[in-house]
Amino acid sequence: MKKPRTKVSTLILTLLFTFACTFSSSLATEVKSKNGMVVSAHPIASKFGVEILKSGGNAIDAAVGAALIIGVVEPHASGLGGGGGMLIYLHDLDSLTYINYYARAPKLVTTNFNSPEESKTATAVLVPGTVAGLHQALQKYGTISWQELLTKVIEQVKNGFLVDDKFYKILLDSYDSILRYSQTKSIYLIDELPPEIGQKIINNRIITTLEKLANEGPDIFYHGEIADSIEATMTRFGGGLRKSDLAEYQPVELSPVQGRYRGHTIYSAPSPQSGITVIEILNILELKNLHQMGDFNSSVTTFHFMAEAMKRAYADRMQYICDPLFFDVPSNALLSKEFAKSRFNTIDMLQALPKNPKETLAGDIKPFLLKQDDEAIDKDGSTTHISVVDAQGNAVSLTQTLNSFWGSGISICGFILNNAMTVFSTKNSVNNIESGKQPRTTIAPTMMFTDEKLNLVIGSPGGSRIISTIVEVICNIIDFKKNPSQANEAPRFCSRKWADKLPVEDRFPPTLLDSIKSKGHNIEVMDKMDLFFGGVQLILVDKKRNFLIGSSDPRRSGIAVGY
Repeated sequence: MKKPRTKVSTLILTLLFTFACTFSSSLATEVKSKNGMVVSAHPIASKFGVEILKSGGNAIDAAVGAALIIGVVEPHASGLGGGGGMLIYLHDLDSLTYINYYARAPKLVTTNFNSPEESKTATAVLVPGTVAGLHQALQKYGTISWQELLTKVIEQVKNGFLVDDKFYKILLDSYDSILRYSQTKSIYLIDELPPEIGQKIINNRIITTLEKLANEGPDIFYHGEIADSIEATMTRFGGGLRKSDLAEYQPVELSPVQGRYRGHTIYSAPSPQSGITVIEILNILELKNLHQMGDFNSSVTTFHFMAEAMKRAYADRMQYICDPLFFDVPSNALLSKEFAKSRFNTIDMLQALPKNPKETLAGDIKPFLLKQDDEAIDKDGSTTHISVVDAQGNAVSLTQTLNSFWGSGISICGFILNNAMTVFSTKNSVNNIESGKQPRTTIAPTMMFTDEKLNLVIGSPGGSRIISTIVEVICNIIDFKKNPSQANEAPRFCSRKWADKLPVEDRFPPTLLDSIKSKGHNIEVMDKMDLFFGGVQLILVDKKRNFLIGSSDPRRSGIAVGY
């Protein structure tokens, strides 16, 4: 097996990467504009989305275009072989809707899947939903035809993209798995070695695929020759996905879940996505005055309280959040203020060990504070997010993914297939592996309204940290009065009941961490600005001053672009 680069070359690249990360970690891009804005994890996608807005397209047109682009220029995080979810706000109708186009299990799904050993194999691949979901959103709510938009996407994709420091590191981290599959390595490696920072990658195979999609629509993906190619590849590598599964795939359009936090209305993704958990945490936090308690970046009391609130909501998620077609998810109870109060009452403000109430709480929901589960605790930032607001006030919050970075590692027709099987559980009955089922996921495209006016469009990648990251940024803005860039730059942590450790970025004061440890939290210090904690892409709508403020998380390579 070839090794990436020589020792000297690797040393130089490492030094360049370290310098770039040190420089970029001090910068959270923030942009103001009067009309429209697109914020994503890659400059090409953000700029493309704004060009769609400037040419007369609406937020849905721009979001779909940016989503197609980012699947090519950020291929490790999403693409045609994955899935996602899109929260849409239509200003003139004053209505919101959610399109769930996440991956779904095929009929021949294995029930004895072994994660993580099989995470980079064909058995990890579920039915991809990206093409169907983006097409449905565009057809129903966009203003540009599928063919017209794809034609613009293709012209952009033909230019390729440059390898930056973050892409290089992500590629290097997955180098061995990329080498396993011939088409993947032929696209992203040069003579089986990683490209240098600054080199251009042009994916000619995806250009051909996009041309076919432009001319024939999604049918070619789910019923035609692309479906044939997917089935042939899956059969070759031992996966269960078949053309019949692709033919049966349909996105699901639902009402978003809704909550209130300190007078603001929060809308987010319904089950089996994790908007309920975001709102549950906020409901618990609302029972104390965080502003008076102090910023969690400096207040031991606030940090501890937020960590304990997260534990309870994450634990409830493990027990109750799943595909509602297979289990009656008690959404109303989990979203209720009464249930949040019952969880709040179990928090000991002096120590991390939870009390274990014996009584039944919130109707049929029983306490679930000590539950353990084998759901994978992923180690990368995975996934991607796009936020859009147009001049008419329409908005989109879109999160899409291959599940973990590089998905299964298997490429077909120029795109990488997901490994969403790894999000199922082998021990938790509500999220067990079943044919036709969607796994529970942490994606949570979210919007916030103030006085019934759109105020914030937000979302993040980051695996299981998506939930905690969105909550922390919302608290930074509402409770601690930070501007978008400050809210995005602030140090992050994530507290999950089943995790052995409480990971934190290495920018919290050592004295605070020592005090947190003394309360029983097992702190794990990560990098100062760690990709592990995702990459928030947000737009704040400032109604008083009549402009948009966009912020792209410095943990990723993105920018906010407005006009």
